[in-house]
Amino acid sequence: TGCPVESLWFWVPTVAIPQAFAQFITAAQLAAIGAGVHLPTAQLDGQSLRVAVDVAVSRTDRVHELRDDVRSFGGTAIAADTVEHLCG
Repeated sequence: TGCPVESLWFWVPTVAIPQAFAQFITAAQLAAIGAGVHLPTAQLDGQSLRVAVDVAVSRTDRVHELRDDVRSFGGTAIAADTVEHLCG
C-alpha cells in the first residue's frame, strides 16, 4: 500500500492492495476516511483495478481536504524532531 501519509501530502488518492497485516489496517483506514479504496488481493483483476482507480480518483476533493490537515502538522521534519525529543 505504500505510505498513506505521503500520498495525502501530495494529493494522491490511493488504491490499497494490502499484502501484510499492518497494510490491511491502513487500507481500511484510508477507505474509512474517504481517501482511498481497499482492493483485496482475492478480488484483483484488470476490471476491479480499473473500477478502484476510478473510485479513488473520484475522491480527489476529500484527499485535498485531508492534505491540508496532514500538512498542518509539519511533515516529516516535525515528526523526526518529535521522535528524537521523545527518545533523547
